[in-house]
Amino acid sequence: MTTVLLLLLGVAAQTIQPPLPSFTLCVTDAQTRAPLVGAEVTVAPATRRLAASCTLLRAAAPDSVRVARLGYRPRVVHIPPAIPGRATDASDTIWVALLATSAPRAARLAAVQVSAARITVDTVTNRWSLASSTRSDLRTAGRTTATLSTSNARTAGASTMSGMLALMPFTALRTARGETALSLRGARREQVAITLNGLPLNDPATGIADVSDLPLAGLQSVTVALGADPIASGAGASGGVVALTTSAERVAALSTGAFGQSRVEGAWHLRAGNTLWHVSGARSRALNNFDFLNSAGAVPQRETRINNDEQRTTASLGVMARRLELLLLASHGERGMVGPANVRSADADRAVTSRQLLRAQTTVAGTTLLSGVRRLQLRYVDPMRPALDTRATAWAADAEWRGAYHDFAWRVGGGTDQLEATGNIVQRRRRAFSSVQRAWGEQTHGRWSTHMGARADVVEGSGLLPTATIGAERRLTPVGRPIQLEAFGRAAQAVRVPTLYDLYFSSPQRLSVKALAPERVTLDVSSGLRLTAGAAHQRVSLEGAVVARNTRDAIVWFPGNFGWSPANVGIERLRGIESRAELTLPLPLHIAPGSVQLMAWATAYDAALTTGGLRIPTPYVSRLTGGAQLQLQRHRQSATLMWRGNGARPYTAGPRNPDFELPPVSLLDLSIAQRLQARPHWPWPHTSALIALSLENVTNVAWQSVRGFPSPGRAWAISFTLQHTPP
Repeated sequence: MTTVLLLLLGVAAQTIQPPLPSFTLCVTDAQTRAPLVGAEVTVAPATRRLAASCTLLRAAAPDSVRVARLGYRPRVVHIPPAIPGRATDASDTIWVALLATSAPRAARLAAVQVSAARITVDTVTNRWSLASSTRSDLRTAGRTTATLSTSNARTAGASTMSGMLALMPFTALRTARGETALSLRGARREQVAITLNGLPLNDPATGIADVSDLPLAGLQSVTVALGADPIASGAGASGGVVALTTSAERVAALSTGAFGQSRVEGAWHLRAGNTLWHVSGARSRALNNFDFLNSAGAVPQRETRINNDEQRTTASLGVMARRLELLLLASHGERGMVGPANVRSADADRAVTSRQLLRAQTTVAGTTLLSGVRRLQLRYVDPMRPALDTRATAWAADAEWRGAYHDFAWRVGGGTDQLEATGNIVQRRRRAFSSVQRAWGEQTHGRWSTHMGARADVVEGSGLLPTATIGAERRLTPVGRPIQLEAFGRAAQAVRVPTLYDLYFSSPQRLSVKALAPERVTLDVSSGLRLTAGAAHQRVSLEGAVVARNTRDAIVWFPGNFGWSPANVGIERLRGIESRAELTLPLPLHIAPGSVQLMAWATAYDAALTTGGLRIPTPYVSRLTGGAQLQLQRHRQSATLMWRGNGARPYTAGPRNPDFELPPVSLLDLSIAQRLQARPHWPWPHTSALIALSLENVTNVAWQSVRGFPSPGRAWAISFTLQHTPP
């Protein structure tokens, strides 16, 4: 009887015992500021691998937290004693910035800050990277960057990767023939490197990456970095880098919209011991047939886009363990390849594209080994002229070894490319590189943060191609002041070796080998000021920079010319100004807890080619571009209003002439979102739901991102997302 009574008392004591103290832990990359998933966290005595970059942890009076991840140096964070009794709660957020094993020792940065402000898991990853200066003293060494999480993108109405990139500052999307490509700082789409967890996604045959292939369910965030990047991203990153990070969350999403659009995607993770398995997949379809006014002929007439449909299937598998990380990504898509508005003979053409990607990463003696394989299969069908049917298969294999010695970081690697296409076209190319980088942090130079590096590429058929970069930031105000002012500057070079994309442009029907010299960015410089004031819930940020870029042997294809191949056109020069402003204010308490966020950005570029004594504006680079976003967040509701504007864009070779420019365009988007928080009586108590309704091009503007390829007018979409947050 006594034993039974003691057991009952023990159960009762556990029942009335207060819940363990909790806090939110967020893990980021110390240099790129990108959120990291799959970190191994030890809060004595338990160890677990996190399926998200920010996770709510519970522990009894934690004294320290140990954070480790493959490819990064582990870090032990001591909980500051300023927290009463060291009993933290969910409103306290600990930010831990991990330093890559290949980063110089001097790049060690202040990585932890416990914030007393209440921050929810959905908003800890602030929308724009400027806000990170209020979290910790991270440096970008003179580079303009912006980061957006997929959670915030869905709240703003984005249900696709293209929609997410449209929310980013300084980005310009170009769409033609069903592909979505990105331009940064006036660069052509093949001059932008797109990476997934550091591995390039650009096709070995085309030099571009179709971002519409990637499902949001498998992504954690996207970071845009402007300017050439020879050290981190290598050859090809002339205009900038779009860095994607994978997620390891449980998500299911459905969306439907105008023009027959439908999409279903999901992601799931599973812990097996200390290994995290993650799978994701997506299936999307769209008819995309719409009415438009064809003004290309002698008499404008109303026509309908036909055979403009597209369908895609994407799947991924990820494995994160202590010593090994694997990622497999595969996609298969088919779409109608309609021609320009005034070319009806291509309306029956079809294209089938398949992509596969495998990435592996491990650590050996404090260094990191990476390897990857990319494969592209392309099939083009012309029912009216079967003789022009085309097939092409290309693949690229890469291997890299990274490490650091004191203040120096080094990389060596190499790879090979191969292409086989209809018409007995065979191309093979081997390549290798080595780079070294030196960084000086605040520990040795006070308020300065500086880095410099050099890289040498050896490409078969093109010889030795050296590049270099240097960047610096100077904090002009002491740490802890309510206003932080920074000055930054950066100079870099880049090189891009011609790929199959440079051998054809209009369609795979026209495959012609043409010898081209490597395109070389001899100098890409930027300099500016960045100001941040306030805290996370009440903040203002301003940034402005002047930029210049010189490119020798620029590879450009002039739309409208019937050579159908690009050429080295001489010297391209770009001069411009980039600016961004951000304001966050809390809503009045008598209305509801919430915030108002305003972000605006603008660029002014003058880009021109000098060839044969003529000065020709670079095609499709606007003199003026800009955007603004206003978001109201109230409790679980949010409303987002987005404006995007493009100035006149030249589209052909010749002196600047309004008759050969696409007119200015102004687009307005609106979205409304409602979040349903998980409740204990739900079948899945740790699952929240998000319903978002978006209207694109509210004013129904008829415009063309590429000349001759009209875009649909007003469109709508509604999405429903379920997200599981483990306890």
